[in-house]
Amino acid sequence: MDFSIKQRGEFTLYVTASGRMDLDSAVKYGTSVKDAIYDADETITELILDFSGVTFISSLGLKVVLELYKHMKEQNGTLTIENVPEQIKTSFKMVGFDKFLTF
Repeated sequence: MDFSIKQRGEFTLYVTASGRMDLDSAVKYGTSVKDAIYDADETITELILDFSGVTFISSLGLKVVLELYKHMKEQNGTLTIENVPEQIKTSFKMVGFDKFLTF
């Protein structure tokens, strides 16, 4: 899995990803995004995950997304997932994430 993290403005992080979010890549992805949130000069209040290139998400990948959501909620921020392929959206719906995540 490849991903890039860019800060947009003072308070927004934009993360693009492509490939399979499996056991190894999910941990690296989650750690890198959290590090970028902590390392930002200002408090990040908006996290946007672009999943347009994601072809698979494992249960650990779902857990990482949930942890990022909870972290942003604790900071009174938002997490939005953009460009979600239908098969990935189905995975989110199967575990009930569509009830609280914004697509």
